[in-house]
Amino acid sequence: MRVTRRYVMWAAALVAVGTLGGCDGDVFETSEGSVDDGNEAVLAGKVEEALQSYAEAVAAIPESPELNYDRGLAESLAAHHEEATQLLLKALDTRQAPLLQKVRAALGVAYSRWGVTLERTTPALKQGDDGQLALAESDEKSPQAQALDKWKLAVQHLEEALRMDPSDAASLHNLEVALLRVDPPCSSRDDSHEDNDTQASAAAIEPKAEEDPAQAQSGGTPRAPEMAKDVLKWTEQLHSCPDDADWYKIELQEGDRLSGALTVPEKPGATLALEVVGPDGQVLHPGRGADGAASTSFDLSGTPARAGTYWLRVDNVALDETSYGLEVKVRPACSAVEDRFEDNDSADAAVLLTPGPLDGLKLCPRDPDWYAVDLAEGESLFLYAQEAQGAEDEDEANAPAPGEPQVPPFVTEIHGADGALLAKGAPTGKGRVTTLLTPGPGRYLMRVLGDDGYEGRYNLNVQVVPPCPEGDDRFEDNDVAPDAVDITEAAQADQQAAAAGPGGAPAPQQPAGGGGPPTLFARVCPGDVDWFSYTEQGDKPSVVTAVFEHAKGDLALELYDEAGQTLITRADASTPEQNGEAVALPPRPEDDPATAGGATPTPAPGAGGEDAGPPPRTFKIKLSAPPDAENFYLLEVQQPSPSSGGDSQDQSDDKDKSDDEDKGDKDKDDKQQDPKDPGKDEQDKQDEQAKNEPLQDALDKLDRNPENLEAVESAKQSPLANRRPGKDW
Repeated sequence: MRVTRRYVMWAAALVAVGTLGGCDGDVFETSEGSVDDGNEAVLAGKVEEALQSYAEAVAAIPESPELNYDRGLAESLAAHHEEATQLLLKALDTRQAPLLQKVRAALGVAYSRWGVTLERTTPALKQGDDGQLALAESDEKSPQAQALDKWKLAVQHLEEALRMDPSDAASLHNLEVALLRVDPPCSSRDDSHEDNDTQASAAAIEPKAEEDPAQAQSGGTPRAPEMAKDVLKWTEQLHSCPDDADWYKIELQEGDRLSGALTVPEKPGATLALEVVGPDGQVLHPGRGADGAASTSFDLSGTPARAGTYWLRVDNVALDETSYGLEVKVRPACSAVEDRFEDNDSADAAVLLTPGPLDGLKLCPRDPDWYAVDLAEGESLFLYAQEAQGAEDEDEANAPAPGEPQVPPFVTEIHGADGALLAKGAPTGKGRVTTLLTPGPGRYLMRVLGDDGYEGRYNLNVQVVPPCPEGDDRFEDNDVAPDAVDITEAAQADQQAAAAGPGGAPAPQQPAGGGGPPTLFARVCPGDVDWFSYTEQGDKPSVVTAVFEHAKGDLALELYDEAGQTLITRADASTPEQNGEAVALPPRPEDDPATAGGATPTPAPGAGGEDAGPPPRTFKIKLSAPPDAENFYLLEVQQPSPSSGGDSQDQSDDKDKSDDEDKGDKDKDDKQQDPKDPGKDEQDKQDEQAKNEPLQDALDKLDRNPENLEAVESAKQSPLANRRPGKDW
């Protein structure tokens, strides 16, 4: 029996970048009319009729590569992509080279059609917990990503078809279409700033102030609004094509400081060079060094800019397509971002302050800041200035060299109305503290002056206090542990009060800092002690600090349990060079279910279930002075940033060793003082050991807890170092 079969011609299918075409096949005769009917229906564009005819043929004749080929063509035309490709893949099981070539070509077109359909499909979206729409979890890939997979399969089959018949013009055309989807030319993927291939067509860069990072982080310390102006940034992810330089331009004002850097993927052939051209056309930073190496960063901060247009050129050195990131920073001239109190550069221009905290003040090189305050009879003045944190460029520029001690880069002074110097600030960490006790009624001037060339932000706290006892702080009477004042609640009340001036109106001079660690201003009068309580926030390590001027009256800082009965640790090591004390909150005990073995504590009612975190712990804090001394202090609780656990451990070990040596020396001295009473020496030794056990136990537990080492390390590195008590009062 002679069998006749006709291979169906592909109908042209329009796609986004071209057409998919086909060719006429050979004609065979067959006694099965339904196959021929299906072929005729396909050629007439009646796809559904063709599918019906082929279904009848399947029931009447055995399966064959030829029939699967015909059915696959029809299913593809009907947009039944899964069925079409499966039938055509079955049709590959043939030994007829001409048919095999046509099946390969047909598979290329079928996968291409499937890819076009997926490209036009809207991805399934769902609303997340944050309210944002995202791909549904059931979708492993977006429709566009799935489409790329289909186009890759199309390329594979079309290349096979052309290897079998290089003269197949239709497959060659279809392969070009598929390749445009799989590997589009660089120009079609270039970034939105194109065409910026010349200096004349350079894309404009407009750096802007970044959002305060602390605003997005719970527990962070928000920076003052003025600090946002200190560093302006422009950051984008871009694309570089071979033989295609990218030009950018930026407008700078007089005195601006410009820097920038490229981020280039680490892959063979990805080499870019960054060049800077000034307003007069002079190359301020060449894209290549003297050795020919490409430069990917520049820093022109050392030479303040002249006003004008500056150009950045990104050159594709290796002529290889690559993506890259470009970050440009502008530090405006210091005079352009000074604080709200300028121009207060002389004693005559001193700004009269309302006592309280001031954030985000600015020091410029050789530009002091002067302030004034009025005191009545018997009042005292407390002044504390501290470097503000938040502008990363200034933080890096002002950071001490490794191994160098932290020294405040500015001085503070208090002058009389006649200009006479009355007091200079004593160093304490990154700040200076100055106390003027009952100097008499009148106006007093305060000067803050940076080191030569220093530029940076600082916070100022000025307090005017009446004499003791009527001038004792507002937290009285907190002389015993049961009357301890809650630090967090008191600090929140201060912030609310600072947010409103007299009568509830917004304070014009001292906007509230807006959150941050709890900080209180208080005083100790002669014969007085102050008790506070603090409830630990989460499981982060914390450090309690008290800042005061040592020379005006020494203070001791003690940490107790919640009942205020068991001493945990004591800090009493301040000196004229280290004006304050610091203690670290102890780690949770190893048998605490909140930390042992990763167990989750039982949440308190209404605490939010599994996200409630470890149960809170409360501590009592005691401040005391010698019987006849009085002083002012700032009490603060901080959560330090993580530090090197190894270094912390080494220093903790050194401290323990030093403490042991000190204890041994003391025991030795005691024996020398009373050689006739060895029993008394032994009793004294036991008493001393019992007295130090709580402190030693706390230190041992801190040494075994890598998280709390952060707090301990912060306390040790601070000039308010937590040392073994050196006084007996």
